[in-house]
Amino acid sequence: MSAPRPRLVVVHPWWDLWAHTAPTGFRAARMDLARGVAASLADAFDPVAVVEAGSVEDGARVGADLRATVDAGQPIDVVLVLQTMAVPVGYTLALLDALPGVPVVVWALHETGLVDGAFDHGSITTQGATVGAPMLGNMLARTRRPFELVLGRVTDATTVARVRTALRHATVASGIRRARLGRIGRPIPGYLHVDAPDADLRAAIGVEAVSVEPDEVVEAWREVDAERVARLDAEVRASWSFEDDPTEGESLTRSLRMALALEDIVTRHRLDGGAFNCHVPQFRFGDEIGIAPCWGLGRLTSMGMPFTCTGDILTSVAMLLNKRLGAAALYHEIEAIDYATGEVVIANSGEHDLAWLAPGSTPRLRRNGWFCGTDARCGVCAVLEPPAGPATLVGFTPHPAALAGFRFVVARGELTERHFSATGTANGAFRFRDGPVEEAWARWAGTGVNHHSAATPGDIADEVVAVARQLGVEAVLV
Repeated sequence: MSAPRPRLVVVHPWWDLWAHTAPTGFRAARMDLARGVAASLADAFDPVAVVEAGSVEDGARVGADLRATVDAGQPIDVVLVLQTMAVPVGYTLALLDALPGVPVVVWALHETGLVDGAFDHGSITTQGATVGAPMLGNMLARTRRPFELVLGRVTDATTVARVRTALRHATVASGIRRARLGRIGRPIPGYLHVDAPDADLRAAIGVEAVSVEPDEVVEAWREVDAERVARLDAEVRASWSFEDDPTEGESLTRSLRMALALEDIVTRHRLDGGAFNCHVPQFRFGDEIGIAPCWGLGRLTSMGMPFTCTGDILTSVAMLLNKRLGAAALYHEIEAIDYATGEVVIANSGEHDLAWLAPGSTPRLRRNGWFCGTDARCGVCAVLEPPAGPATLVGFTPHPAALAGFRFVVARGELTERHFSATGTANGAFRFRDGPVEEAWARWAGTGVNHHSAATPGDIADEVVAVARQLGVEAVLV
């Protein structure tokens, strides 16, 4: 089943004051234009309303009607304001104030944009996008309402593409603002750098942290029946290759059962992702489950519900952003540096994302060497490598100097042909784009990012920055 289209509201602000200078029927033509824009976007967005804001009272009434639909459980993902003329900004703000937190895209829209010797008062009225848009942008900026601004003609394909991109980034921000991230247990004791207060996360980006006790996961484990495990076993054997006999000592069976238990927890609590800490008696150190469920966390990430380990709620936000942008979200550390080549080693303790895998390659499954020999039992984990090419690292952290108290940290670079399969996990070699590795890594760490981040093939840096703007938080490019 395909995902529902993001819900879009199109607004055209109107001002009567100079209408007498425009051609007869201009007001009706503006709404026809707005409806035409909405219809042209309907392949990717659901235009639930096309409305006019012609006064403060008009804007407030329309805003209240839209607010009622949100309160009834039908969220609005983005508002597109078509600013074609000069309009008192209070008209539009009265509408937008009823929809706090909903991202805004302002299109300073021209139909032709032609200027010739016949340019007159009527032309100033009808082509007033560059007057009206700064009026609105001024107050959105002063009230700290995030927005994206696009200027261009409705007939220009490049402009329309930019509008669509801005709307897409806005809807990603909306989804993050409504996201529910599970906290299964709490972070490793002393791991202060991977955590932030739930209230701070909610205030800054809208994310709701949902606490799940480890004992609840144990109960979910007990409820997973053998038939479900057998079906998942068959799926894995059909699409994965095996290394180091992952079936030894119930490694595979326990990992599959735990993966299904985690899936049930995600469904029960309507989670979009989350943070997990396996280093507790109920999981690694218990007799009943007795494994680190890294493969199950990777399975959820591959399904679009990214999970971290060690209780790292911050990196789960970065991973969620990557996934919502359609990218990979490999939970990883920068393990070491090759000063001769400028490459850094990307690896982890067993988590994965199948979107990290080079096209045409087969993921491999093996017993997780991080825990075999130290624990009574060990689970399985993925071994896979990415394609060479452009790549991005994304982190997320609180920072006292950052807008809204949080920042995304983004590093552009490349994945090379070099692999480190002996790590026994998802792995790769990343090279920062700008400067020697000593300087680039120092800039990265100097932003305050923690030791985990989300890695993906492909350059998504500009997209991360755009979504951060709509979330109202900072983005730092390294």
